[in-house]
Formats: sequence, structure tokens, C-alpha cells
Amino acid sequence: MRARSRSRIRPLRADERDVSARAELHASDDTVRLSEVLAALSFALDLTDGQPVGHAMRSCLIGLGLADRLGLPEDARRDLYYALLLKDVGGPSQSAQLFRAFGGDERALRRDAPLMDWTGYLRAARLALAHVSPVDSWLDRARRAAGFAHEGGRAALDLVGARGEQGAGIVLGLGFGPGVAAAVRGAAERWDGRGRPDGLRGEEIPVAARIVAVAQALDVLATANGARRAIDVVRGRAGRWFDPQLAAAAGDLREKLGGLRGLDEHALAAAVRAAAPAGESLLWGPDALDRVAHGFAGVVDAKSPFTAEHSRRMAALSVRIAGRLGLRGAALDEVRRAALLHDIGKLSVPNAILDKPGPLEPDEWEIVKRHPYWTLRILLHVRGLKRVAQIAASHHERLDGTGYFRGLSGRAFPIEAQVLAAADQWDALVTARPYRPALPAETALRLMERERGTGVSPECLDALAAVVEGEPDTVADAA
Repeated sequence: MRARSRSRIRPLRADERDVSARAELHASDDTVRLSEVLAALSFALDLTDGQPVGHAMRSCLIGLGLADRLGLPEDARRDLYYALLLKDVGGPSQSAQLFRAFGGDERALRRDAPLMDWTGYLRAARLALAHVSPVDSWLDRARRAAGFAHEGGRAALDLVGARGEQGAGIVLGLGFGPGVAAAVRGAAERWDGRGRPDGLRGEEIPVAARIVAVAQALDVLATANGARRAIDVVRGRAGRWFDPQLAAAAGDLREKLGGLRGLDEHALAAAVRAAAPAGESLLWGPDALDRVAHGFAGVVDAKSPFTAEHSRRMAALSVRIAGRLGLRGAALDEVRRAALLHDIGKLSVPNAILDKPGPLEPDEWEIVKRHPYWTLRILLHVRGLKRVAQIAASHHERLDGTGYFRGLSGRAFPIEAQVLAAADQWDALVTARPYRPALPAETALRLMERERGTGVSPECLDALAAVVEGEPDTVADAA
């Protein structure tokens, strides 16, 4: 495991450590709405794209404003609503590729991607130079830039196209229809046919995809430069990047763009819930919520090749440990969902840190230590997931109170969270990491045994050892 370093940057403030108190109102209702879940998870996608908090939710409200001006039918509007919240779902799967291609913090590249034109030798060279790793030598940076320029930016465009393809596949896996998937797939197409992944032109591009493209560009530009500048740029790209009719309609949204910039994340989430399609289904049963949890576990794990299937393995192992400890029914459901979603805050960590082959610098370690904070903050936006959020965010806590991010101990560190902490430590030891190979099971158990009663719960450690050593489960629920 990586050595822990003394932090040189600001630690979490007291109010950040206790985000649960401020989010109590938003987590008190047992009813779980689809719009609420997707709004919270879109917040996580903003983190991985390096966008300001609330980007996807603002894009959703902007896109619905454009749909009003087009008089979009209700069924098309429903598809558009979900596509706007899920438009970036394919992004994490690109993180490792972008890091390998450019080096440095890949989030900066994804943040600017909706406005970047890679076509042409000189444009591709300038963009590559602006985004390759600043710590590389000038020679290495020049070589990377020359490679992208030589291809006319095709490699970068192909990555943009792959994002849409992968996103569409995830959307279908979550149970949404082909209209939502087509809008996510086509968000990087251009009116002049020079986009990706399919090079569609004009009205060949699904209308929902055209709206997504304009809406996200308006939010990125308005956040950076103000509403007037955003509208001017979009209008200036009419007929090349954007549908001319939509670019013209953007002029009607100046007041809306300015108003959205003043809303905090809770106000945005409330506005997105209020704008949900008529007759929006409620996630009354466990199946739909579990499907979303499994889907987003895959999104998180795809961010790095070193974490492939980690969250799903965590869920299976945690449920077996919990079952051996006597947890049943709803408690096992909470453990499983918390395990699937425990690392959603890791979307905030750049791959330059996650995939780093050597020891982390103090500032890098502090960034890693914040990911459970982001997990809690994201999941507390979903009413009915308060307890799941608390369990999920505690997977790096320790019995002796030296864990992170809250330093829990005693009764504040519940058994369900102790289960996740043991399972997470085990999985980290027995799978390969960029800084070391996978350890044999015997070695991993021996290392964990050294922390019995201080870092790891003795009961959880005994249950883990029984599972690893192949002892049969005692109840069917734990299978």
C-alpha cells in the first residue's frame, strides 16, 4: 500500500466533515425518484469532467428551455431530459486513455472538450500543446503535439466519438430507451458533418443530440465568460457546429443562463426534480435502484484499469461478510448498495494520481483522502439513501479513529461500514495496483491480521478469512 504523507494543503473544514447535518432535509424521505438519483449522479460526472458543480443539471434546464422554443413533443422531451443528465456517462471510461495520450490531469481536457475543434493541422497542434502534461520535457510535449497534429486530430476526435458510443451503451444498460441512447451518442456530432462518432450532418443528427450539444456549450461558456458571450459564440458557430435554429433560439435564454449561475447545488437539484417528465416513475421496488447502482459502479470502475470490477467484487464480498455476521434483509441491501457506490467520489481524482506508478506526493494524497467526502456529498442528494451514503463514505475509516475522512471510531463507525472497510482493504491488497503487483491471499490476510482491533474489526476479519478460505456460508441470503 502507498505510504501516507503529511498533507501540505488545506484539510477538510469542520462543515465539510459534517455534510450530513446540512443535507438532512434532502435525505429524510424514503421515496426515491429517478430524477433525484440521476441528478445526484450527474453531480459525480461533473467531478470527473472537471466541470463546475451542477454543470449537467444546468445543462438539463437549459436544454429543456430550448425544447420549449422548438415545441418538442412530450415523448421526445422525456428522452431529452434523461439524456441531458446522462450525457457525460461515457466520460470516466476514457480517463485512462486520455491520461496515457496526454499525461497530466485529463479533467482539464474533458472540461474543454465540448468547445474544442481538432480539425486541421495547426489547430490540433495548438490544442495538444495546451493540454499535454506540463511536467513533461519540452521535447516530449512537442512529440505528443506533433503526433496529434500529423493525424489532423483524428485520435482526439475518435476519443470524443468513443465517449458517445460508450455512454449510449451504458444508458441502454441502465434500462433507458433508444431515444435517450441516441441523444447521448450523438452529442459530439456537428451540423457540418465533422463530428463523431458517425459523422452525421444536419438533420441526420437526432434533435435531442443537437439540443444536448448546444445546451452544454452554453453552460460551459456562460460559466466561464457570462451569458452574453456564451450566446455570441454559439450563434457564431451556427451552421458549422450547431443547428442554426437552436443557435438562434439560444438568444432567448440570456436571462435563464444568468439565473442558473446563481443557484447552488440544492436549488439546482430541486429545479431538475420539478422539471421531471410528467408521470415520472418512482423507484418503489429495489430492482430499479439496484440496476442504477450496478450501472454506476461500472462507470466508476471503468475510470482506471486498476479498478476494473472493484465495486462489484466489493459488493459480493461485503454481502458475504455481512451475512456471516448475522445481517439480513434490508441491512444486506444497504451493504450491497453502499459497496456498489462507495467509490463514486473517486471520480473527482485525476488518473494522473490514480494510475501513478510511484508514491504519492502529499498534495496528491490529500486529494485521494477527499474521495469519501465526495461520495457522501453526492449520495446525500438522494432522499432515501441517507444510511447508504453514511456507510459508503466510511469505507476508509478505522476502529482506532485514524481513518479518513471523518476519523470515526466506536459507535460512530457502524458494523456495516466496518464490513466495507475490511472488504475494500482486502480487494486493494489482492489486486494489482500501479505501484505494486497483486499480493497472494495468504500475504494479504497476514497484513490485515496485524491491524486486528486497531484498523480492522476482529469480527469482520474472522468473517473475511472464512469467506476467503472457502467455508460455506451459513445463510442463503449471504450467497
